[in-house]
Amino acid sequence: MSTTTPRWVARLRSSCPRGWSVKESRGSIRLSVRAGAGGASGASVTLPLAWAADEVDAAITLITDLRQMVDAGHDLRDALQRVNGAALVAKPSSSSQWSPLLERFHEDLKLTNQIKPTTWKDSYEPFLSRAVDLMSAAGSPVNARELVSATLEPWSTKPRSRELCVNAIRRFLEFGVEVCGLPAESWTLTDRAAKQLKGRKAPRREVATLTDPEILRLLDSLPETEACDRWRNAIKLMALYGLRPEELKHLVVVEHPDTKQPALKCTYLKAAQKSGKPRWLMPLPLSTSTGEVVEWNLAGAMAIGQLPLPALSDKFAVRTFLERQPFWKELKEKYAGAGEWVRAYSFRNSYALRAHQAGHRLNTICSAMGHSPAVHQSSYEWAKEGSVLEFVD
Repeated sequence: MSTTTPRWVARLRSSCPRGWSVKESRGSIRLSVRAGAGGASGASVTLPLAWAADEVDAAITLITDLRQMVDAGHDLRDALQRVNGAALVAKPSSSSQWSPLLERFHEDLKLTNQIKPTTWKDSYEPFLSRAVDLMSAAGSPVNARELVSATLEPWSTKPRSRELCVNAIRRFLEFGVEVCGLPAESWTLTDRAAKQLKGRKAPRREVATLTDPEILRLLDSLPETEACDRWRNAIKLMALYGLRPEELKHLVVVEHPDTKQPALKCTYLKAAQKSGKPRWLMPLPLSTSTGEVVEWNLAGAMAIGQLPLPALSDKFAVRTFLERQPFWKELKEKYAGAGEWVRAYSFRNSYALRAHQAGHRLNTICSAMGHSPAVHQSSYEWAKEGSVLEFVD
């Protein structure tokens, strides 16, 4: 059964220059440009216009402007961002504009902030996808506050998710106002509104500090398999050197300038750190319940390729593995009763306490752990309550 192409579609397509074509994509106009022999190279963008008869004139004008920019040497996406005039901001708050606006915002984040795919997936995409769905439905929100309030509903009981949601949508709308012509009077979220919508922050949970015997028992509780041997190595590294889970992927073995023996350095820099150099790691051996020191020559083993580690491409890999271990679950229950939170950073807390108990200077500990004295003093345990009682007659 044949269908007749609407007259406005035929007009729009016939107005395109040679090698240029348009089609419908999720309610918007998708423009493709082919170049080279046989159209071997090309690019495509979603125009900020609806696939509708009343947008044909605006689309033809925009395509003409883009053709001039491309002929002048700009690539298609850059041309779309540079072209000024009514075509870019036509009906900025209509339902058909939000999906293309989201695509442009994502591209802008990748270009200007070098945003990682995991950051987009965790901190932007869930909230912005819901916001766009809401704006594309009947009875959509009419201003920034209404949009954020409606988007927040699935995360109403999760303070951290609420904060991420408000931040993501606010940044998205700021981009829309500044770059794409959204009316500022309707789509600007004020500081006061943002604070109210975020609500109260979740009470900060104190990270538990595991004892050396508890860490050793955890290691002994792991099954004797090749996979668990790899995880055993990872846990030993976190415990012996006070590592963050992410730092397991950033270790190098070098010869220590004084001892001439293999030693570990960490090349990891936190996102807030703009510059820095690899830091030396300081091993602090654990002790059994009877006071016997447990010696692990992990640097030496790594130097000769005898310290295999598990796959760590997933940033939650350490947490996922630990959450499956029966003794880890026991530890979580035990410390939860005292209002403390057992997590992978508990190995790091234990390291900090062990360092203080060994009498190391604060600046040495902070250098080994890769943070400032202020962070250390506010976030890490210096002494257990039991050690205070040792001085009481």
